[in-house]
Amino acid sequence: MAEREQTVGRGALPSHTARRILRDVLQRGLESGDALADESRLIEHYKVSRGTLREALRLLSFLGAITIKSGPHGGPRLATPGPAVVGSAMGMVVQFRGATLRTVFEARTAIEPAVAALAATHRKDVDLERLDESVAALRAAQKVPGPEYAAQSGRFHLRVAEASHNEVLATVVPALGAMTTTVPWRYPRGSRPELTERISTVVEAIRTSDAATASSATASMFEWITEDLQRNQRAKMETRILWPDVDEVLTDQRYD
Repeated sequence: MAEREQTVGRGALPSHTARRILRDVLQRGLESGDALADESRLIEHYKVSRGTLREALRLLSFLGAITIKSGPHGGPRLATPGPAVVGSAMGMVVQFRGATLRTVFEARTAIEPAVAALAATHRKDVDLERLDESVAALRAAQKVPGPEYAAQSGRFHLRVAEASHNEVLATVVPALGAMTTTVPWRYPRGSRPELTERISTVVEAIRTSDAATASSATASMFEWITEDLQRNQRAKMETRILWPDVDEVLTDQRYD
């Protein structure tokens, strides 16, 4: 048994080793795509067995922190975990806590207006370009059957979160969005044109750095959606959230 395995419980050792690897990555200033050391050097450095190291690397791979390629030029390379990791973990937790679609919309209604206000305060020119692209894509997809409009709507919310330049919110917002896809609810019938205009209003407020309007327009948009759901799809609103498949493509059933 390696020296390190004598001081840390065997069951906790792989996760302990994974955390040590990430701390070292941070201290060394490595970036996504950079290679870690080969297996033999990692074993020597962390004083663990081959099996423990491989479990630690599998954990990091599952969390999206590294990729592992086989072959002579393979091995572990640093990656950047995405919101899917958070969405999956949060989805599992809230499923066991009995969260419903209503509670997720309540959370989004509480959080996303503040995110839009931050975006109006901190946005950069590149953020405006991306938001304008979202509005243009939504207008183009309004009459196109299929998942494209729903996918573009999701990208809009992500881009607003990114424009806030708050790394926590840019992770949490798409995670919450992923949870709403586990229940087959529908937006108000014929809502694409109105939703696009509401989104355009939010973007214009962000463009002019009008935090108050960005917040109120976002809140109004969510209230419009949830009021219709409460009135016409009450059973859906009380349906429990499932552990989301965050990589699943949205279907066109959410829009009429």
